[in-house]
Amino acid sequence: MSRKEPFRSLCREWGISLAVMVFLTIACNMTGYGGHFLESIPGMLILCIISLLGLTAKYFIPSSLPAVTYIGVIGMLVAIPASPISAPVIYWTGKIDLMASITPILAFAGVLLGKDWKAFLNIGWKGILVSLLVIFGTFFTSGLIAQLMGAGMVL
Repeated sequence: MSRKEPFRSLCREWGISLAVMVFLTIACNMTGYGGHFLESIPGMLILCIISLLGLTAKYFIPSSLPAVTYIGVIGMLVAIPASPISAPVIYWTGKIDLMASITPILAFAGVLLGKDWKAFLNIGWKGILVSLLVIFGTFFTSGLIAQLMGAGMVL
């Protein structure tokens, strides 16, 4: 049986990670999407609280479910219309552009991929070609969908 890391140590790691994400997301929201610093703070605090609650649930609930499952369920519970706090949660988190929060996440994914280049190169040229085609295909398809949504063709 594996021994769990102490909760206090994990909270410190989570806090540092969330602080970096908050900083990067607010910076992206302000520079790329015209968000305002003071309007972004309450929404980011709400998202951080939801994330911390989900991570805490993952730590204490004995299950093989990933933490993102708990975070998603908690987020949905606080945002559904039946929730007494849904209106302010939706209002304040609506001040943060979705793409502003995705940008730092994709940057972290790129850093993680960059750390494993040797393993990536061991796949062989066919695997690398397929990986690059998937990445480019995903990028261009996302751009196409965004373009269609911006033109009002997709709801």
